[in-house]
Amino acid sequence: MIEEKIKDEILNSVAPCSMFCSTCTACKYGKISNHSKKLLQLLEGHEEFLEKNLKKQYIHKLEEFKLFSQKLKKYAYPKCDGCRKGRANGCSIKNCFIPECAKEHNVNFCADCKEFPCNKVNKSIFKESTIQKWLNGNNKIRETGINNYYNDNKNIPHYINYKKEEKLK
Repeated sequence: MIEEKIKDEILNSVAPCSMFCSTCTACKYGKISNHSKKLLQLLEGHEEFLEKNLKKQYIHKLEEFKLFSQKLKKYAYPKCDGCRKGRANGCSIKNCFIPECAKEHNVNFCADCKEFPCNKVNKSIFKESTIQKWLNGNNKIRETGINNYYNDNKNIPHYINYKKEEKLK
């Protein structure tokens, strides 16, 4: 059972499939967005500083900063509201039905569903690695509970598994 004091935080952070919206680059209210906004705030006025103070031979540093600032703004202001707040705008899994299915079954996570694991989650929509994450995450939720799952995973980088896959090649 989800403790009431952190229920909203958990439901906003963890999608019904068990993946963490809060660590995704597309999430409006996620950690990456929040940190990017803070960094933009700390860098306020830096472009003007560079314009006024850089020597001509270092003017390329100004262009580098402008590019960095543009990219940072994209991370600061993504478009996705998360799976629980309507259609996910940034989710890389097109046609994902899991949020709607969870609502239909009146559960917060697939792990809470009596049909889990179901055959609806298959290779016609999802990559094998995504199916594996779905299974592993929801099995962990069943084994340890959502509070432990959340606390154990809330600070793990969203894309860390891709890095590990690259190292194996």
